[in-house]
Amino acid sequence: MRENMKQQMRDMLSTLGRAEAILDSRTKKRETEEIARLLEDMQASAMAIGTAIEQVEGDGTQTVRLLEDYCELLWQYMVEEDLKERFCKGRQLAGKRGEIGSSLEAEFEVRLEIVFLVCRSRAWKQMERFYHLMKDKADCYVLTASYKEEDASGEEAVMHDESALIPESVKPFGFGQYDIRERKPDMVFTDGPYACPGQGGIRPDYDFMEVRENAGMVFYMPFYEDEELAEEDHCRIPQALYSDIILVPSGKVNEIYVNAMSCLDNGRDMIKKIYVLDGPDGYGALADVWKEKR
Repeated sequence: MRENMKQQMRDMLSTLGRAEAILDSRTKKRETEEIARLLEDMQASAMAIGTAIEQVEGDGTQTVRLLEDYCELLWQYMVEEDLKERFCKGRQLAGKRGEIGSSLEAEFEVRLEIVFLVCRSRAWKQMERFYHLMKDKADCYVLTASYKEEDASGEEAVMHDESALIPESVKPFGFGQYDIRERKPDMVFTDGPYACPGQGGIRPDYDFMEVRENAGMVFYMPFYEDEELAEEDHCRIPQALYSDIILVPSGKVNEIYVNAMSCLDNGRDMIKKIYVLDGPDGYGALADVWKEKR
């Protein structure tokens, strides 16, 4: 089960708790019609949680059985005429909701969704190690995007699509086929560097800020076929500025990024997110994030 889905269910259970308090208040005031509508809404919420669980985890889970018990208590509350007994049912609802919350946490392991968003096939070589490290522990998707190479004027642009060069064994598919706004992955690994507006260079065929807004964590992995091509301008593009972690390929590139980012107003914080890919801290950064997400 995805963490964001689990959180939505926690929120819905909290809403049910507030509804229980309102239910008691309306019962005291004997607001019959309002009570009936509220009970109906509460039942619909409980059933929605159960349906969502079954769609992801299948039938026969303990949490769904507890949700069914909760719905039965709602029915008993509705048909109970004795005021004292109704309040008793209200306490039972609260207790059952607590059981549902505990079961939700214990029964379903959180499974992360991780996206590897790659334009250049050679950059995939850097990402591949992380894919193989996590593919059995998380739901991993390799997404490809084309890119264009253009001069500073933007008038001469050549489109490139290297998706066919990504190994078929990782089942790559196009970024456009993945609804990032709907799925909201827990982590995204992306390559670069890319040109700033008004500069010549290469530009990915997707909006990085859309990725940033819909991902839990973004790992930026700048790739250089020749490290002599690394320059400080590359440290000021959105991928570098707004990613959570930057994994640079070498100590030499690390020095360039550290020097460039130390000049920023928040330079001290920016430097803390830079790690050398082949250094001991490269995997350490991922391990720390993994523990936090789990």
